[in-house]
Amino acid sequence: MAGDTEYNRHRVVIITTMYVGYCFYHLTRKSFGFIMPVVMEEGLDQSDLGLVISSQTMAYAFSKFLSGLASDHLSARSMFAVGLFLCGVCNVVFILFDSVLLYSLLWFINGLVQGFGWPACAKVLRQWFKPSQFGTWWSILATSMNLAGFVGPLVTMEIATRYGWRAGLLIPGVLSLALAVLSYGLVVDEPSHVGLENIVANTQKKTTESKGEAPSMLSLLDSAYLWLISFTYFVVFAVKTSCLNWGQLFLIQDKGHEPYVGSLFTSSLEFGGIFGSVIAGMVTDKMVKATPLTGYGSPRHPYVISMLVTMGLALYGFSDRVEADTLETTIMTIAFLIGFTSYGAINLFGVLAIENAPSSLSGTSSAIVALAANFGGLIAGYPFGLIAENYNWETVFIILEISVAVSLFLFIVLRNIKTRIGPTSTQKSA
Repeated sequence: MAGDTEYNRHRVVIITTMYVGYCFYHLTRKSFGFIMPVVMEEGLDQSDLGLVISSQTMAYAFSKFLSGLASDHLSARSMFAVGLFLCGVCNVVFILFDSVLLYSLLWFINGLVQGFGWPACAKVLRQWFKPSQFGTWWSILATSMNLAGFVGPLVTMEIATRYGWRAGLLIPGVLSLALAVLSYGLVVDEPSHVGLENIVANTQKKTTESKGEAPSMLSLLDSAYLWLISFTYFVVFAVKTSCLNWGQLFLIQDKGHEPYVGSLFTSSLEFGGIFGSVIAGMVTDKMVKATPLTGYGSPRHPYVISMLVTMGLALYGFSDRVEADTLETTIMTIAFLIGFTSYGAINLFGVLAIENAPSSLSGTSSAIVALAANFGGLIAGYPFGLIAENYNWETVFIILEISVAVSLFLFIVLRNIKTRIGPTSTQKSA
């Protein structure tokens, strides 16, 4: 009992520190997007903003992938703290310049160091929680980005409006520097580092297996199911990122709403994401227990399909039914649904990639689909900003609606496809 108490004491400190710390990872990553309406008043156009966003997204896509592979060989505590510290530095330095190219360069660097955060969190969770607890705490920790996305737009926009957009970047940056130092002192890589018995007994197995990972990684790419997940994840992430980056500008520029309505939209989307992430994991876990995994199809697929249907309808309502006189509560409801469905689906794509791959390659499988997702985020930056500049925002959302429809069609047709990823995949029991 005393041992359990000691474990729980450390778990509370570690989870709390990483939760707050990852909130600021997300806040520094999205802080420029939150204040874009104010930044545009200084003469930057949509393609300029898109270039800055895409530079970060491109760097983040590769960094998160490579950091996931490197996390097996590095201290998670150091990765988390150093990454957060450098994110803060990028925010602080950003405000010293007045050039789109320098903005893009700094935000590219921001994207590189942002990739340190989540792989470090995943590694710490794996070391401190039993497999039966891992999924629950994964979902809970993932809501840290939703909380930052919910509070961030309102707070940073208020700061930017009152004191200028540079203050909206400076304050999160300075707080991130302080939290980075704190997290280095409070996060512990594994129980043995504080005199407790490790929950994951054999930590060398994965390192040994990774020596033969290159050919096995190629074998994963032969799985049609991995491509299905990757494509759908790509589309859903593009939807989520587009709505977060451009939704408020669409409401302000195309629909004639006030800036605060745009902030309400972004916050409502993130608020919906909090519920969507947790509920998706809880509901589909029960579905898996009721209908065990067989290697063909997945009990989680019906939930994914329902999320895609609802997402498509919500996108249609946002782009085609919202007007200047639309009630704020209606806009907030639509945003909530987009957040609920997108984050719920995103949570499940990661789970599907992990649970259907061999245990020795589950991290690689997850990294591959996450890379596809981040390319969706990349498309949602400069390319979509350019389309909006040359056409309009409705064109962007029509492209997204068509993409969701294609993903939905493929998922329905291929719902009973062979789901085992890799030649030696073993299904986990419910």
